[in-house]
Amino acid sequence: MGAVSEKREGYNMTIDRLSGAFLVLLGLFVVWERRVLPLGTTSHPGPGYVPLLLAILLIIFGAILIVRGKGARPLRSVSWSEAPHAVAILGCCIFVTLFMETIGYRLTLLVVLGFLFGVMERIKLWLTLALTVGFAFGSFWLFDTLLRVPLPRGGWGF
Repeated sequence: MGAVSEKREGYNMTIDRLSGAFLVLLGLFVVWERRVLPLGTTSHPGPGYVPLLLAILLIIFGAILIVRGKGARPLRSVSWSEAPHAVAILGCCIFVTLFMETIGYRLTLLVVLGFLFGVMERIKLWLTLALTVGFAFGSFWLFDTLLRVPLPRGGWGF
């Protein structure tokens, strides 16, 4: 019985090991998805070259985290007090994915940032409005106008 508990204590799931496993799985997923892109050569790399290199690095660093992660805090010690914020951010990501093309970049950011600043963080109304409008329109101007990265305008052209 003592040997079994020692083996169990020898391999505890820690936050580093879980993070490392996630990185390895993400790297393997990128390697799998990259298969449709031509790799090219080292002198003339194709569009699949850099994603493959980055995926290999993710796998390597994830494996290092798994192997060296025994000294990290156990997964059970993680407090889930920030779960409402995480769920809100995930919900906002889903909202952006579903509605960015339909209602446009600026309106999507106005809704998401207004929710995050005003509802989740409970920032004062004037500051919420200033930050939301500033980030939505400022980032649109920076990327769309200055850097010429076309951003979605939505059905209303906004």
